[in-house]
Amino acid sequence: MDLLFILLFLIGGIILIVLEIVAIPGTTIAGLSGVGMLVYGIVQVFKEYGNTWGIITLFIALAFCTFLLIYALRAKTWKKFALNKSIDSKANDFKVEEFKVGDKGITITRLAYAGMAEINGQRIEVFTANTFLDPKTEVVIERIDGSKIFVRPIE
Repeated sequence: MDLLFILLFLIGGIILIVLEIVAIPGTTIAGLSGVGMLVYGIVQVFKEYGNTWGIITLFIALAFCTFLLIYALRAKTWKKFALNKSIDSKANDFKVEEFKVGDKGITITRLAYAGMAEINGQRIEVFTANTFLDPKTEVVIERIDGSKIFVRPIE
């Protein structure tokens, strides 16, 4: 086999192993194919160029794969792929004391037991007891239970 094809097998195997470590989670076809290509390339070096070059190729491939594994297991490597944002908002960011039974408003979204409504100029999450309400329906606060505001449609 020509030296160019052997090098292509070795380089292709290493590229597939790098893809397995960095981009594709789990043991997949890419990792198994990469290992297979690497082993096939090393076996061909042994066949075509003898034991000396075969052992040199084997140690170079092992050293390179070991370096890649160590690099991949470092903590800083994975920080490049990690999501560094946090969510600090809340569903209902209001004071319940601002609302009282009898306040009127209008639904913004469909209330399928829960949804958004605008009451006293604030967008808040509200609940309905047993009905579905369409958007732009006028509602009135029926009761307040803790931080939950229950509404009913105005007839």
